[in-house]
Amino acid sequence: MMEKIYKGDGEDLIPLFSSVIPDLDIDINKWRWKYLNNPLNESLIAVYEEDGKIVSEEAIVPLKFYYKGDILKVGHSVDSMTLEEYRGKGIFKKLALLTLDEGKKRGYSFFYGFPNPNSKPIYLNKLNWKLIGNIRRWLFPLNLNFLSTRMKINLTFFDPIFKIGKGLIKYKGEYVKVNDFSGIDKYLSYLYKNYEMFILRDEDFLNWRYLKHPYYKYDIFKDSKNLFVLRIKKLDIKRGSIEEFLIKDESSFSDIINFSIKYFFDNDIDLVDIWIKEGDPLEKILIKKGFIPYNKKPIIIYPFDDIDLSRKYFINFSDLDII
Repeated sequence: MMEKIYKGDGEDLIPLFSSVIPDLDIDINKWRWKYLNNPLNESLIAVYEEDGKIVSEEAIVPLKFYYKGDILKVGHSVDSMTLEEYRGKGIFKKLALLTLDEGKKRGYSFFYGFPNPNSKPIYLNKLNWKLIGNIRRWLFPLNLNFLSTRMKINLTFFDPIFKIGKGLIKYKGEYVKVNDFSGIDKYLSYLYKNYEMFILRDEDFLNWRYLKHPYYKYDIFKDSKNLFVLRIKKLDIKRGSIEEFLIKDESSFSDIINFSIKYFFDNDIDLVDIWIKEGDPLEKILIKKGFIPYNKKPIIIYPFDDIDLSRKYFINFSDLDII
């Protein structure tokens, strides 16, 4: 048994994904898009082997990060997993320490991630990662099926009236659907003005994150000052996700929310969701629009450099675990 830095092409990792998290439906195309074809064309993966079989992994995806005027290299901690029969043996901690050691050698400024309840105490208590806040998911129902299920009360009698109200939502912007992220720099002024740290939303990142995904399809809209990305997901119910938003100001954000609700309503979506950092001023607009706070994920960071973790941090769905 041994831990080591992985240097393969992903083929021998797919069985681990299929065994531990089959719902992710990871295949070799998704894996290579994520780990080999990301904007920095590299990855950092530690694996644990027994008798030539990979039984556990800890993976880092590199990204460019804006921090107080500088561009840093950071790592997104993703896809930590161990076969059930090997859990509780300290393997996860060994792999996490190996990635930290390798990350420091490779010049990363920090790692960040959104741990699940099982791994969170290990990161915080045994590996000295720091909790810096939460990213919260907000929901906006477009029919009453979701609310009926959550509240365990039959509200569908009011559904026709409810839908009429949603259909009357108006927006002012003249948004057009586009197929590229050219000229992205002019849409970043709000971030530079109001935040001190964020994943750099340059053309390389957005093209990779949204346009080059091997399977998922996204709808990109923009006007002269705003750009945003929407996605329709046909899961247990039809969901509409506001995945990225680069805005001129808070008034523009409000208008984009209205457009998105109307767009999803016209496409017979049941539920709209959006992720944003807990405490971000934009949350006040979501509250006014009638969005419901639903769940949240912790944001943790392991700094290699001297990073002030109290800085204003812009984060949304683009930053979450990439599948």
